[in-house]
Amino acid sequence: MRTSVTRFLAIFLLSASTYPVFAQYHTLHEIDSVMDMSPYHLPTYYAYLNFIEFMPLNFKPIDTGMIATHLYEPVLRTENIYQNLGITGQAHQSMIFDYQRDMGFLYQSLSYPLYFKKQSDLKYYKLQTTYSRAAYTFGFLKNNTIFAEFTRYMRGITVAANIYATFNEGVFLNQTTRNICGDFLLHYELPSAIYGFRASYIINHLNNRENGGLLDKELYQNRDTTVDNRLFGVRSERATSKITIHDFALQNYVNIRGNENRYFGTITHDFQLGQSKMQHQDTIPPYYFNKPTNDSIRMIMVKNAIQWSNFSPFQEVSSKSNFFHIAGGLLHDYADLRYVNTSFNALYLFARTHIRLFNVMDITAQVSYSVVSDYGNNDLAAKASIFWTINREKEHKVGLYANYYRNDPEYIMKHTVSNNFQWGGLFFKQNIVQFNALWNYQKYNFSVSYYYLDNLVYLSEELRPIQNENNGNLIQVSTFIPFRYKNFGTMANLNVQYCTKNVVNVPLFAGKLSVFYIIELLKKQLKIQVGTDLMYNTTYYADAYLPALHKFYYQESQSIGNFIFMDANLTVKIERINFFCRIGNILAPLMGYRNFTTPNYPANDFSISIGISWRFFD
Repeated sequence: MRTSVTRFLAIFLLSASTYPVFAQYHTLHEIDSVMDMSPYHLPTYYAYLNFIEFMPLNFKPIDTGMIATHLYEPVLRTENIYQNLGITGQAHQSMIFDYQRDMGFLYQSLSYPLYFKKQSDLKYYKLQTTYSRAAYTFGFLKNNTIFAEFTRYMRGITVAANIYATFNEGVFLNQTTRNICGDFLLHYELPSAIYGFRASYIINHLNNRENGGLLDKELYQNRDTTVDNRLFGVRSERATSKITIHDFALQNYVNIRGNENRYFGTITHDFQLGQSKMQHQDTIPPYYFNKPTNDSIRMIMVKNAIQWSNFSPFQEVSSKSNFFHIAGGLLHDYADLRYVNTSFNALYLFARTHIRLFNVMDITAQVSYSVVSDYGNNDLAAKASIFWTINREKEHKVGLYANYYRNDPEYIMKHTVSNNFQWGGLFFKQNIVQFNALWNYQKYNFSVSYYYLDNLVYLSEELRPIQNENNGNLIQVSTFIPFRYKNFGTMANLNVQYCTKNVVNVPLFAGKLSVFYIIELLKKQLKIQVGTDLMYNTTYYADAYLPALHKFYYQESQSIGNFIFMDANLTVKIERINFFCRIGNILAPLMGYRNFTTPNYPANDFSISIGISWRFFD
């Protein structure tokens, strides 16, 4: 493991920079439990950056509490309800349906949204000097997780770097993960604020052994508990997958000022250069075909955008009672698929706005349209929202928003040439509409969503892309409730969903609950937290997973669910240091080993992990 970490650090510092062709929409979000701020805390704030479609930054304080320390793995966190392959660092997919799409060519949406980063997932920090944190988790089943965060401000320059890595041997045959995600950000603005730039780099690297799941699910469920898990047959005994994504971005902006320092807006140029390489190898015939496979895909993409806005990319959200923000520009998108010697060009027009009226009403709108494109011509994305603020200090507001997407499906669904998969065809454009009503009070949230799904393209149970001829309707009701009374607290994430005509498979109910109690000793210098985390979802036909394409696919032959996942945890906090111990899936032996979230992929029976999180400077 030490060799792997050393090698990564060298690559992280010396690699050439490139940009991913894949889309990811979720990130390593932290639960904001800033209810018991450390007395050693020097306030540090952060905001998530967007790149081409930037808006004024909304900063919030870094959490220095202990509540979420034991949720070291993003899949464990209360706000994330995902089906997974039963091992950290592997593919996963949200049980709560969501649809988003960015401008530009999309080859494939990879199934690693909580691990892989893109430019809009980067954090920008507002701080006085330096902030850093390091965390390490050791699992007794050879499961190791490393996290490091560093940022420094000095003479107008902000530097930030983050590393997240998992090294997991797994408990079943041919089940190993080696994942590394790193990012680096540099921002500088002249003292006169006339000119500024941002340079950033991301590397997402995955090197996994993927066994395709168990050959006989029932044999495992009825097993003798003394039998070694590695003796159970798997669908792919020697399959490996490697994905490496490099992403470099450079943003230059000039604030235009005239006589008497009058502001006339900001001109911004955005540039991205990227390379993605994906390889899947199986030296013996996999379960879905009768011959070995060794597929390799390499892609390069370049984006150039020029735009004007009446705000700068690193401007904070205004506190004024009335304002009008507007931006718009032109994007050129180029993609080169080296494995098939095919390239694509596209031009997009885009615009966005944020209007505030009388300090209570916020109206936002965003639109992008491909005017010329080799792929996805006349694609359209439009978003709009209106929010009424009841109390701004308490973040009490109600609102409505609507999203509309008209686009071609991802390229892999329209054209694929590999050892085991070959298809090419025409599909009508997908039409996805979402309406959402939202109520928010501090960190309490309640929402009702409606999706209209027209011509949705998906991978079928026969492992072929299909366009659904049924126009589906999906309704969601979601609530997030973080309750705290003195030293007792809970966090609940509850979701009810229903989809007509089987367009997508979702559980009728899926939820997570975290319960904890904090004991304070030695004049509050020592804190001990005990707690438990529970997850439950109703029975449904969860999507299955296909390692060869790194995709989940629709199936209606195997149902999962109706099982309670329960973990227990103990956390000790001394000044800046948090220690924790976590016991995972403690109910598995009592409930018959029905603990699956993805067909054929059982969760670990029982696991123990210990970890440390240490803030060195703040």
